[in-house]
Amino acid sequence: MTEPWIRGCVVQRIMFRDGLVLNLDDYNELVISVPFFYTLPQTARDDEEVVLIDPRAAKAEHRALFDFAGSTCTHASWDEDGSLHLRFSDGHEIHAHSDERGTSWELYGKLHGYAACLAHGEVRVVRHDLPEDESAER
Repeated sequence: MTEPWIRGCVVQRIMFRDGLVLNLDDYNELVISVPFFYTLPQTARDDEEVVLIDPRAAKAEHRALFDFAGSTCTHASWDEDGSLHLRFSDGHEIHAHSDERGTSWELYGKLHGYAACLAHGEVRVVRHDLPEDESAER
């Protein structure tokens, strides 16, 4: 399985536009279109908390929680069922499951390729930065 290439990339901008959009350095963009679990790290005053976020209908109080621009993506992976798992250097985490009806997430990398979790959890990857025998679409 091809690994996500955004490990080690810094989150440059966070916005909501047809889902959660994370712009990362090295010309990468991740769009999550399905509800996901968002982990807020423990602070001096609060315990760790997990919140369910619908990125297509995020409330103002939920949008305010997305304050991790400048942090580094320390973990990025997807499971066989298309579930996406992200962890950031400041402790935030995102866990998005696949959707039976449509695309749940898409990763665009100008220097690397494209990956998406299509309906029914089918992950498709096209890499243009690897030798031809390693970059085949899956």
